[in-house]
Amino acid sequence: MIFKSLYQSKFIYRQFHTSSPRHIHPLIWVFLKPALKGVAWITGRSTRKWYQQLPPEKRSVFAEHLNRHKYKYIGIFGTIGTACAIHYYTHLEASPITGRRRFMMMNAEHLTLMSDMEKEKIAKMFSDQMFPEHSKQTQLVARVARRIIGANMDLDNIRNIKWTARVVDVDIKNAFVLPTGDIYVTRGLLETLINEDQLAIILAHELSHALLGHSAERLSYLQLIDMFGMSIFGAYIIWSIFPRDWISFVVNYIFENFITFTSRLPYSRLLEEEADEVGLMLAAKACFDVREAVALWRVVHEAEMNAALPEFISTHPASAKRAETLNEKLPWALDIRRQCHCSPLPENKPPVSKLNISNNPNEKVMGILAKPIVSVHNIPVINVNKKEKQ
Repeated sequence: MIFKSLYQSKFIYRQFHTSSPRHIHPLIWVFLKPALKGVAWITGRSTRKWYQQLPPEKRSVFAEHLNRHKYKYIGIFGTIGTACAIHYYTHLEASPITGRRRFMMMNAEHLTLMSDMEKEKIAKMFSDQMFPEHSKQTQLVARVARRIIGANMDLDNIRNIKWTARVVDVDIKNAFVLPTGDIYVTRGLLETLINEDQLAIILAHELSHALLGHSAERLSYLQLIDMFGMSIFGAYIIWSIFPRDWISFVVNYIFENFITFTSRLPYSRLLEEEADEVGLMLAAKACFDVREAVALWRVVHEAEMNAALPEFISTHPASAKRAETLNEKLPWALDIRRQCHCSPLPENKPPVSKLNISNNPNEKVMGILAKPIVSVHNIPVINVNKKEKQ
Protein backbone atom coordinates (compact mmCIF):
# COMPACT_ATOMS: atom_id res chain seq x y z
CA MET A 1 0.00 0.00 0.00
CA ILE A 2 0.98 3.59 -0.56
CA PHE A 3 0.92 6.36 2.17
CA LYS A 4 2.19 4.03 4.36
CA SER A 5 19.96 -1.33 -12.31
CA LEU A 6 19.55 -2.01 -15.83
CA TYR A 7 16.42 -2.18 -17.91
CA GLN A 8 15.66 -5.87 -17.41
CA SER A 9 12.23 -6.52 -18.90
CA LYS A 10 13.82 -8.13 -21.96
CA PHE A 11 15.33 -10.93 -19.91
CA ILE A 12 13.50 -14.08 -18.84
CA TYR A 13 14.31 -15.62 -15.49
CA ARG A 14 13.51 -19.29 -15.04
CA GLN A 15 13.29 -21.17 -11.78
CA PHE A 16 15.69 -24.01 -11.06
CA HIS A 17 14.97 -26.66 -8.47
CA THR A 18 16.77 -29.90 -7.73
CA SER A 19 13.35 -31.35 -6.93
CA SER A 20 9.75 -30.22 -7.11
CA PRO A 21 9.04 -27.75 -4.30
CA ARG A 22 6.32 -28.62 -1.81
CA HIS A 23 4.15 -25.60 -1.06
CA ILE A 24 2.42 -25.32 2.28
CA HIS A 25 -1.21 -24.25 2.18
CA PRO A 26 -1.46 -20.70 3.62
CA LEU A 27 -4.61 -21.44 5.63
CA ILE A 28 -2.85 -24.33 7.37
CA TRP A 29 -0.19 -21.92 8.62
CA VAL A 30 -2.87 -19.66 10.11
CA PHE A 31 -3.66 -22.42 12.62
CA LEU A 32 -0.22 -24.03 12.69
CA LYS A 33 1.71 -20.91 13.70
CA PRO A 34 0.02 -20.24 17.08
CA ALA A 35 -0.03 -23.99 17.77
CA LEU A 36 3.73 -24.25 17.24
CA LYS A 37 4.35 -21.22 19.44
CA GLY A 38 2.20 -22.75 22.17
CA VAL A 39 3.98 -26.09 21.91
CA ALA A 40 7.35 -24.35 22.13
CA TRP A 41 6.33 -22.43 25.25
CA ILE A 42 4.79 -25.46 26.98
CA THR A 43 7.59 -27.89 26.19
CA GLY A 44 10.26 -25.34 27.08
CA ARG A 45 8.62 -24.56 30.40
CA SER A 46 8.06 -28.27 31.10
CA THR A 47 11.72 -29.01 30.40
CA ARG A 48 12.78 -26.28 32.83
CA LYS A 49 10.41 -27.48 35.56
CA TRP A 50 11.56 -31.08 35.08
CA TYR A 51 15.23 -30.12 35.39
CA GLN A 52 14.62 -27.88 38.41
CA GLN A 53 12.94 -30.77 40.28
CA LEU A 54 15.83 -33.16 39.69
CA PRO A 55 17.99 -33.90 42.75
CA PRO A 56 21.71 -33.09 42.41
CA GLU A 57 22.71 -36.71 41.75
CA LYS A 58 20.15 -36.98 38.93
CA ARG A 59 21.45 -33.79 37.37
CA SER A 60 24.95 -35.29 37.39
CA VAL A 61 23.65 -38.43 35.69
CA PHE A 62 21.86 -36.30 33.09
CA ALA A 63 25.00 -34.24 32.42
CA GLU A 64 27.04 -37.43 32.07
CA HIS A 65 24.45 -38.81 29.65
CA LEU A 66 24.67 -35.70 27.47
CA ASN A 67 28.46 -35.84 27.47
CA ARG A 68 28.52 -39.54 26.60
CA HIS A 69 26.06 -39.16 23.71
CA LYS A 70 27.05 -35.68 22.58
CA TYR A 71 28.03 -36.79 19.07
CA LYS A 72 24.70 -38.53 18.66
CA TYR A 73 22.84 -35.32 19.56
CA ILE A 74 25.15 -33.27 17.36
CA GLY A 75 24.29 -35.63 14.51
CA ILE A 76 20.56 -35.29 15.17
CA PHE A 77 20.67 -31.49 15.19
CA GLY A 78 23.00 -31.53 12.19
CA THR A 79 20.52 -33.68 10.27
CA ILE A 80 17.67 -31.34 11.17
CA GLY A 81 19.75 -28.34 10.10
CA THR A 82 20.65 -30.03 6.82
CA ALA A 83 16.98 -30.83 6.16
CA CYS A 84 16.06 -27.20 6.81
CA ALA A 85 18.80 -26.01 4.46
CA ILE A 86 17.59 -28.38 1.73
CA HIS A 87 14.02 -27.19 2.25
CA TYR A 88 15.16 -23.59 1.94
CA TYR A 89 17.29 -24.20 -1.15
CA THR A 90 14.61 -26.16 -3.02
CA HIS A 91 12.15 -23.31 -2.49
CA LEU A 92 14.38 -20.59 -3.94
CA GLU A 93 13.26 -18.99 -7.18
CA ALA A 94 14.00 -15.90 -9.25
CA SER A 95 11.73 -12.90 -8.85
CA PRO A 96 10.03 -11.80 -12.08
CA ILE A 97 11.53 -8.75 -13.83
CA THR A 98 14.40 -8.20 -11.36
CA GLY A 99 15.73 -11.75 -11.11
CA ARG A 100 16.39 -11.40 -7.37
CA ARG A 101 16.63 -14.79 -5.64
CA ARG A 102 13.96 -15.32 -2.99
CA PHE A 103 12.38 -17.97 -0.78
CA MET A 104 8.86 -18.95 -1.85
CA MET A 105 6.61 -21.44 -0.09
CA MET A 106 3.28 -20.35 -1.60
CA ASN A 107 2.14 -21.18 -5.12
CA ALA A 108 -0.22 -19.31 -7.43
CA GLU A 109 -3.28 -21.34 -6.42
CA HIS A 110 -2.83 -20.55 -2.74
CA LEU A 111 -2.31 -16.87 -3.48
CA THR A 112 -5.40 -16.75 -5.69
CA LEU A 113 -7.45 -18.36 -2.92
CA MET A 114 -6.31 -15.81 -0.36
CA SER A 115 -6.85 -12.94 -2.83
CA ASP A 116 -10.39 -14.10 -3.55
CA MET A 117 -11.10 -14.21 0.18
CA GLU A 118 -9.71 -10.70 0.58
CA LYS A 119 -11.75 -9.46 -2.38
CA GLU A 120 -14.95 -10.86 -0.86
CA LYS A 121 -14.09 -9.24 2.45
CA ILE A 122 -13.57 -5.85 0.77
CA ALA A 123 -16.79 -6.23 -1.22
CA LYS A 124 -18.79 -6.87 1.95
CA MET A 125 -17.11 -4.11 3.91
CA PHE A 126 -17.51 -1.42 1.23
CA SER A 127 -20.50 -2.74 -0.74
CA ASP A 128 -22.32 0.61 -0.47
CA GLN A 129 -19.22 2.74 -0.95
CA MET A 130 -18.02 1.69 -4.40
CA PHE A 131 -18.21 4.26 -7.17
CA PRO A 132 -20.10 2.94 -10.23
CA GLU A 133 -18.14 1.99 -13.31
CA HIS A 134 -19.27 5.02 -15.30
CA SER A 135 -18.16 7.51 -12.62
CA LYS A 136 -15.37 9.94 -13.34
CA GLN A 137 -13.34 8.51 -10.47
CA THR A 138 -13.44 4.91 -11.68
CA GLN A 139 -12.90 5.83 -15.32
CA LEU A 140 -9.86 7.91 -14.43
CA VAL A 141 -8.21 5.08 -12.50
CA ALA A 142 -9.06 2.58 -15.25
CA ARG A 143 -7.65 4.84 -17.96
CA VAL A 144 -4.35 5.44 -16.18
CA ALA A 145 -4.03 1.76 -15.28
CA ARG A 146 -4.84 0.74 -18.86
CA ARG A 147 -2.11 2.99 -20.18
CA ILE A 148 0.46 1.47 -17.80
CA ILE A 149 -0.63 -2.09 -18.57
CA GLY A 150 -0.73 -1.49 -22.33
CA ALA A 151 2.81 -0.12 -22.31
CA ASN A 152 4.16 -3.17 -20.49
CA MET A 153 2.59 -6.03 -22.41
CA ASP A 154 6.07 -7.45 -23.00
CA LEU A 155 5.97 -8.73 -19.41
CA ASP A 156 4.48 -12.21 -19.15
CA ASN A 157 2.86 -11.61 -15.78
CA ILE A 158 0.99 -8.54 -16.91
CA ARG A 159 -0.55 -10.39 -19.86
CA ASN A 160 -1.74 -13.29 -17.74
CA ILE A 161 -3.77 -11.23 -15.27
CA LYS A 162 -7.33 -9.97 -15.74
CA TRP A 163 -7.09 -6.41 -14.45
CA THR A 164 -10.07 -4.57 -12.95
CA ALA A 165 -10.41 -1.16 -11.29
CA ARG A 166 -12.56 0.07 -8.41
CA VAL A 167 -12.71 3.30 -6.42
CA VAL A 168 -13.88 3.25 -2.80
CA ASP A 169 -15.73 6.31 -1.50
CA VAL A 170 -13.81 6.81 1.75
CA ASP A 171 -11.60 9.62 3.06
CA ILE A 172 -8.65 7.31 3.73
CA LYS A 173 -5.71 7.90 1.39
CA ASN A 174 -4.82 4.49 0.04
CA ALA A 175 -4.36 2.30 -3.02
CA PHE A 176 -3.55 -1.37 -3.41
CA VAL A 177 -3.66 -4.14 -5.99
CA LEU A 178 -4.53 -7.75 -5.19
CA PRO A 179 -2.47 -10.48 -6.86
CA THR A 180 -5.58 -11.39 -8.88
CA GLY A 181 -5.42 -8.00 -10.63
CA ASP A 182 -8.09 -6.14 -8.65
CA ILE A 183 -7.08 -2.49 -8.36
CA TYR A 184 -8.51 -0.45 -5.49
CA VAL A 185 -8.07 3.30 -5.02
CA THR A 186 -9.80 5.49 -2.46
CA ARG A 187 -11.49 8.81 -3.12
CA GLY A 188 -9.34 10.37 -0.41
CA LEU A 189 -6.20 9.55 -2.36
CA LEU A 190 -7.60 10.86 -5.65
CA GLU A 191 -8.51 14.16 -3.99
CA THR A 192 -4.96 14.49 -2.66
CA LEU A 193 -3.05 13.91 -5.88
CA ILE A 194 -2.05 16.81 -8.10
CA ASN A 195 -2.12 15.20 -11.55
CA GLU A 196 -2.43 11.95 -13.48
CA ASP A 197 1.32 11.43 -13.43
CA GLN A 198 1.27 11.10 -9.65
CA LEU A 199 -1.66 8.70 -9.88
CA ALA A 200 0.34 6.71 -12.44
CA ILE A 201 3.34 6.56 -10.10
CA ILE A 202 1.19 5.14 -7.30
CA LEU A 203 -0.64 2.67 -9.54
CA ALA A 204 2.63 1.53 -11.12
CA HIS A 205 4.07 0.96 -7.64
CA GLU A 206 1.07 -1.11 -6.56
CA LEU A 207 0.97 -3.01 -9.87
CA SER A 208 4.63 -3.86 -9.30
CA HIS A 209 3.78 -5.54 -6.01
CA ALA A 210 1.30 -7.76 -7.85
CA LEU A 211 3.62 -8.49 -10.79
CA LEU A 212 6.54 -9.33 -8.49
CA GLY A 213 4.43 -11.58 -6.28
CA HIS A 214 5.35 -9.66 -3.15
CA SER A 215 2.31 -10.84 -1.17
CA ALA A 216 3.31 -14.49 -1.54
CA GLU A 217 6.97 -13.67 -0.95
CA ARG A 218 6.25 -11.72 2.22
CA LEU A 219 4.08 -14.50 3.63
CA SER A 220 6.71 -17.09 2.72
CA TYR A 221 9.44 -15.10 4.42
CA LEU A 222 7.37 -14.59 7.56
CA GLN A 223 6.65 -18.32 7.68
CA LEU A 224 10.36 -19.02 7.34
CA ILE A 225 11.24 -16.65 10.18
CA ASP A 226 8.48 -17.96 12.43
CA MET A 227 9.13 -21.63 11.73
CA PHE A 228 12.90 -21.62 12.20
CA GLY A 229 13.21 -18.65 14.54
CA MET A 230 10.78 -17.32 17.09
CA SER A 231 7.96 -19.91 17.00
CA ILE A 232 9.92 -23.10 17.67
CA PHE A 233 13.60 -23.01 18.48
CA GLY A 234 13.90 -19.53 19.97
CA ALA A 235 10.80 -19.76 22.14
CA TYR A 236 11.72 -23.25 23.35
CA ILE A 237 15.23 -22.20 24.38
CA ILE A 238 13.96 -19.07 26.15
CA TRP A 239 11.29 -20.88 28.15
CA SER A 240 13.62 -23.73 29.08
CA ILE A 241 16.73 -21.90 30.31
CA PHE A 242 15.40 -18.93 32.31
CA PRO A 243 14.48 -19.77 35.92
CA ARG A 244 11.23 -17.79 36.23
CA ASP A 245 8.15 -17.51 34.01
CA TRP A 246 8.10 -13.72 34.12
CA ILE A 247 11.73 -13.58 33.02
CA SER A 248 10.98 -15.95 30.14
CA PHE A 249 7.99 -13.82 29.17
CA VAL A 250 10.01 -10.59 29.12
CA VAL A 251 12.93 -12.16 27.24
CA ASN A 252 10.56 -13.75 24.73
CA TYR A 253 8.87 -10.37 24.18
CA ILE A 254 12.26 -8.73 23.59
CA PHE A 255 13.27 -11.57 21.27
CA GLU A 256 10.09 -11.23 19.20
CA ASN A 257 10.65 -7.49 18.79
CA PHE A 258 14.30 -8.11 17.93
CA ILE A 259 13.21 -10.47 15.13
CA THR A 260 10.68 -7.89 13.94
CA PHE A 261 13.13 -4.98 13.84
CA THR A 262 16.04 -6.95 12.36
CA SER A 263 14.22 -9.26 9.92
CA ARG A 264 10.55 -8.60 9.23
CA LEU A 265 10.57 -4.82 8.86
CA PRO A 266 13.82 -4.56 6.84
CA TYR A 267 12.52 -7.23 4.45
CA SER A 268 9.25 -5.35 4.04
CA ARG A 269 11.20 -2.17 3.21
CA LEU A 270 13.28 -4.13 0.69
CA LEU A 271 10.10 -5.15 -1.14
CA GLU A 272 8.82 -1.57 -1.11
CA GLU A 273 12.07 -0.30 -2.60
CA GLU A 274 11.94 -2.96 -5.30
CA ALA A 275 8.34 -1.98 -6.13
CA ASP A 276 9.42 1.67 -6.31
CA GLU A 277 12.10 0.85 -8.87
CA VAL A 278 9.98 -1.48 -10.99
CA GLY A 279 7.02 0.91 -10.74
CA LEU A 280 9.23 3.72 -12.03
CA MET A 281 10.09 1.53 -15.01
CA LEU A 282 6.42 0.71 -15.71
CA ALA A 283 5.44 4.38 -15.57
CA ALA A 284 8.37 5.40 -17.77
CA LYS A 285 7.43 2.87 -20.46
CA ALA A 286 3.89 4.32 -20.40
CA CYS A 287 5.37 7.77 -21.08
CA PHE A 288 4.25 9.37 -17.84
CA ASP A 289 6.30 12.14 -16.25
CA VAL A 290 8.42 10.05 -13.89
CA ARG A 291 9.78 13.20 -12.26
CA GLU A 292 6.49 13.33 -10.37
CA ALA A 293 7.65 10.32 -8.33
CA VAL A 294 10.23 12.48 -6.59
CA ALA A 295 7.81 15.37 -6.17
CA LEU A 296 5.16 13.05 -4.74
CA TRP A 297 7.34 11.58 -2.02
CA ARG A 298 8.79 14.97 -1.09
CA VAL A 299 5.25 16.25 -0.54
CA VAL A 300 4.42 13.16 1.52
CA HIS A 301 7.57 13.69 3.59
CA GLU A 302 6.63 17.30 4.34
CA ALA A 303 3.09 16.25 5.29
CA GLU A 304 4.25 13.56 7.72
CA MET A 305 7.27 15.30 9.25
CA ASN A 306 5.50 15.78 12.58
CA ALA A 307 3.99 12.30 12.75
CA ALA A 308 6.30 10.00 10.82
CA LEU A 309 7.77 6.97 12.57
CA PRO A 310 11.51 6.31 12.43
CA GLU A 311 12.29 4.12 9.44
CA PHE A 312 13.67 1.23 11.50
CA ILE A 313 10.22 0.63 13.08
CA SER A 314 8.27 1.08 9.84
CA THR A 315 7.27 -1.38 7.13
CA HIS A 316 8.00 1.27 4.48
CA PRO A 317 11.13 3.28 3.75
CA ALA A 318 11.06 6.87 4.98
CA SER A 319 9.42 9.17 2.43
CA ALA A 320 12.48 11.43 2.29
CA LYS A 321 14.70 8.43 1.56
CA ARG A 322 12.28 7.21 -1.13
CA ALA A 323 12.37 10.62 -2.80
CA GLU A 324 16.18 10.63 -2.67
CA THR A 325 16.46 7.09 -4.08
CA LEU A 326 13.97 7.77 -6.87
CA ASN A 327 15.78 11.01 -7.71
CA GLU A 328 18.98 8.99 -8.21
CA LYS A 329 17.14 6.66 -10.59
CA LEU A 330 15.54 9.44 -12.64
CA PRO A 331 18.23 9.44 -15.38
CA TRP A 332 17.65 5.70 -15.83
CA ALA A 333 13.87 6.16 -15.98
CA LEU A 334 14.11 9.10 -18.37
CA ASP A 335 16.34 7.02 -20.62
CA ILE A 336 13.63 4.34 -20.71
CA ARG A 337 11.14 7.01 -21.84
CA ARG A 338 13.48 7.96 -24.68
CA GLN A 339 13.90 4.31 -25.69
CA CYS A 340 10.09 4.04 -25.85
CA HIS A 341 9.96 7.12 -28.13
CA CYS A 342 7.90 9.15 -25.67
CA SER A 343 7.37 12.87 -26.18
CA PRO A 344 10.09 15.00 -24.53
CA LEU A 345 9.18 16.41 -21.13
CA PRO A 346 9.13 20.19 -20.59
CA GLU A 347 12.06 21.38 -18.52
CA ASN A 348 9.95 23.78 -16.46
CA LYS A 349 6.59 22.25 -15.70
CA PRO A 350 3.87 24.85 -15.01
CA PRO A 351 1.92 24.57 -11.75
CA VAL A 352 -1.25 22.52 -12.03
CA SER A 353 -4.37 22.16 -9.94
CA LYS A 354 -5.53 18.96 -8.31
CA LEU A 355 -7.19 16.21 -10.30
CA ASN A 356 -10.63 17.22 -11.50
CA ILE A 357 -12.56 14.72 -9.41
CA SER A 358 -16.12 15.39 -8.33
CA ASN A 359 -17.59 13.92 -5.17
CA ASN A 360 -20.71 12.96 -7.10
CA PRO A 361 -20.45 9.19 -7.78
CA ASN A 362 -23.02 9.45 -10.59
CA GLU A 363 -21.20 12.15 -12.53
CA LYS A 364 -20.20 10.67 -15.89
CA VAL A 365 -16.91 11.14 -17.68
CA MET A 366 -16.85 13.60 -20.55
CA GLY A 367 -13.90 13.14 -22.88
CA ILE A 368 -11.58 11.71 -20.23
CA LEU A 369 -11.26 8.19 -21.64
CA ALA A 370 -9.40 7.16 -24.76
CA LYS A 371 -11.53 4.01 -25.14
CA PRO A 372 -14.65 2.59 -23.47
CA ILE A 373 -14.69 0.34 -20.43
CA VAL A 374 -16.23 -3.12 -20.68
CA SER A 375 -18.33 -4.07 -17.68
CA VAL A 376 -18.27 -7.49 -16.05
CA HIS A 377 -20.38 -7.78 -12.90
CA ASN A 378 -20.28 -3.97 -12.59
CA ILE A 379 -16.48 -4.02 -12.38
CA PRO A 380 -14.57 -2.00 -14.98
CA VAL A 381 -12.33 -4.48 -16.77
CA ILE A 382 -9.15 -3.00 -18.16
CA ASN A 383 -8.89 -4.26 -21.73
CA VAL A 384 -5.65 -3.32 -23.44
CA ASN A 385 -5.03 -3.84 -27.14
CA LYS A 386 -2.09 -1.55 -27.70
CA LYS A 387 0.18 0.84 -25.87
CA GLU A 388 -1.20 4.30 -25.19
CA LYS A 389 1.30 7.14 -25.15
CA GLN A 390 1.00 10.68 -24.06
